[in-house]
Amino acid sequence: MTKPPYARPSYYYGLPDMYMQMGYFPFPTPPPPAQLSRNSPYAHPLADPCKSYMGQTEKIEASDGEHGFASLVNPLRSSVLLYVNQWLLTNFSPAPLEAHIWFGKASSIGKAKTSSQVTSGYIQLAACPAAQGQIMFGSGSAHGERDGVFASTRIIPPLTTTGAEPHGQWVIGPGMAMVVRVPDAGEKSSFSFCVNWWEQPLYEA
Repeated sequence: MTKPPYARPSYYYGLPDMYMQMGYFPFPTPPPPAQLSRNSPYAHPLADPCKSYMGQTEKIEASDGEHGFASLVNPLRSSVLLYVNQWLLTNFSPAPLEAHIWFGKASSIGKAKTSSQVTSGYIQLAACPAAQGQIMFGSGSAHGERDGVFASTRIIPPLTTTGAEPHGQWVIGPGMAMVVRVPDAGEKSSFSFCVNWWEQPLYEA
């Protein structure tokens, strides 16, 4: 009597199930999946593009004996948090630059210019609200270092642009600032600073 189809053993390329139970599989093993980056932008500003901003400084020129600096400042009464998404430093000098990244009180910066080259990342006819964050820059004597900390140092090769993408993991509260400082290296330096960020209300209902 012929067995019904559901009672017959299954075969793979003529091999019965017992070979597969012994660990033999006639198909090639697929390669492991590639590792995916876990640094994903914060979802909320994608839903409200008017909260994303970008801007840059003018070209900063620091003579011998001076240091140059650029900063993203969150004013004391802004009532928002600044989430740094990306920053870039362009070295126009023929020599490498040493850049120190400093986090601390905005009041320690001292005399600086405020950049007007700041815009919302959402370009439309009805303009988005102006950014609360400010890009400031200048050159001169070193600003106070007691109310903050130098958290990182970067070497910028000549005539190149270098930066980082914190993806919102660097958060600047009201009255605080992120400063990129290029110390005096004994010769004239020339660079510019660019940053993009998004803003979230400090207190949300």
